[in-house]
Amino acid sequence: MIYNYLNLDSYINYGKLVLKTAPTGTAISLAEAKQHLRVDSDYDDDNDYITALIGVATNQVEEFTRRRLMTQTFNLYFDVFPPYIDLQVGIVQSVTHIKYYDASNSLQTLAASEYDLDDKIKPGRIYQSNNGSFPDTYERPNAVDIEFVVGRTANEVEDAIKQAMLIIVGRYYEQRQDVVLGTQVAELPLMVEYMLTPYRFLEL
Repeated sequence: MIYNYLNLDSYINYGKLVLKTAPTGTAISLAEAKQHLRVDSDYDDDNDYITALIGVATNQVEEFTRRRLMTQTFNLYFDVFPPYIDLQVGIVQSVTHIKYYDASNSLQTLAASEYDLDDKIKPGRIYQSNNGSFPDTYERPNAVDIEFVVGRTANEVEDAIKQAMLIIVGRYYEQRQDVVLGTQVAELPLMVEYMLTPYRFLEL
């Protein structure tokens, strides 16, 4: 059996997002965090804790802005092709491939001429090209696989986002009980929200 996406409603606009390759770095470094905290560069006892706080800050910023900061690779799976594909999680660098199981249940790679990437909209989207089309697929879970790369290098991440992360790190470094008890971790200081709001992606 095959699916024809034109007969389906909003269900098909929500794909299943899977991280394939995690980022290899963070938007702020341990050295930058220690400088912000006024911790001597030679004092290493808190290095692991500060590194963990950088992870907390990264998660909070990404959650609030609805975007991934650093370069990483995702796979986005659909059971059928939607009319257009929201790439959901960041500033798109490239689309690695679009693969799908055709009406005969054979794995195919969609030619790049069949689709266009709009990397100006945030988050990015994939549309059918003017002369292309999204094909019908076999009835099976995850029949469509879009692999793409999002994010930036640390040097490309906006200064306001980095400063917001440093403020979060500083807050939890000074108020460790919040982190231990988990009572305040989800709450961003109002100043941080103001700094991050211009970089927040709209909800789908």
